[in-house]
Amino acid sequence: MPKFQIFLIVILIGCVAFVSCERAQQMVSPVLPNEAAMDPSDMTNMTDTDDPSVTGPSVVINELMADNDNTFADPQGDYDDWLELHNLTDNPVLLTGMYLSDKEDEPTKWAFPENTEIPANGYLVVWLDDDEDASEGLHANFKLSKDGETAMLVDTDARDNQVLDSIPFGEQGTDVAFGRWPNGTGNFQVVEATPGAENAVN
Repeated sequence: MPKFQIFLIVILIGCVAFVSCERAQQMVSPVLPNEAAMDPSDMTNMTDTDDPSVTGPSVVINELMADNDNTFADPQGDYDDWLELHNLTDNPVLLTGMYLSDKEDEPTKWAFPENTEIPANGYLVVWLDDDEDASEGLHANFKLSKDGETAMLVDTDARDNQVLDSIPFGEQGTDVAFGRWPNGTGNFQVVEATPGAENAVN
């Protein structure tokens, strides 16, 4: 047999042996598909209410009216003070254990009823009319002063001053809404009355 043919046979035998060894190694220690994507350091732990676009409280006081004479009636047909909350996140927020107050020395003045929820990116109006016996709507046990005071949204542990949002305001005009502009994030100013909806300015 010519030397050239012997040389080719040796090369072929060596290639077969190499491939066999590689195959055997894979069977003993298989490589997982997408192994790099499974690195725990690359994973982000997100809870149901986390929203990376929100850096402050998930719910804020968004609008209020301290002298409602003829603008927006409650379910009972009365024109009373009201306050609007806005959920800044893409998930519903449960308000159980939170409070509204107009007194810094009494932060847990009015508790949200059990299982009160504000929808994702939604709004919730609370009537500040000291009419807790009303059968429809949310009615707090205090009223706002048109001469000016502070409205507060307080978290469960109020003893540690867990104030989520605090809005001091001065003297208010009759049927004049005071709210955030831009909606949900801006400073308070006179806005159009839009209870339960996005704030707007003239």
